[in-house]
Amino acid sequence: MLNIIAILIFSGVQCSLTIKSKTSKEPQIQIQFISDEYEETKKIPSSLFESKDLLLILAELSKKEDPAMRFISTNRTEEIMEVNGKSNSWSEGWVVYVNAERVDGIQMKRGVRVSPSDKIEIRYEAVERVFGRPTP
Repeated sequence: MLNIIAILIFSGVQCSLTIKSKTSKEPQIQIQFISDEYEETKKIPSSLFESKDLLLILAELSKKEDPAMRFISTNRTEEIMEVNGKSNSWSEGWVVYVNAERVDGIQMKRGVRVSPSDKIEIRYEAVERVFGRPTP
């Protein structure tokens, strides 16, 4: 009788351990897109200590059209021009923030490494432009 109870207790513990291991989250890089018409968070699998280039992640999402994005690229800068049909204008545009710090087009072109611990937001907001480029 005690053997049966011990087996049942052991089985219950083993099942609960299996369930807990399945629900543990894999590390993910999360990118939040925010505008007055659209809000979505994309999750990209990543190892905890691995960093990835943000522009390459965005290009891969764009390639899958998840969300659909267009970029403008020069030999010095890289900027998001449109997300899901919402385009930049002279007074508003898509702005990238990593850990609450604004990332400009020059930094994007040089490469911005991100990891699961970073907070990434791409917001459609008011911008000031000089000769077509947003100013900080």
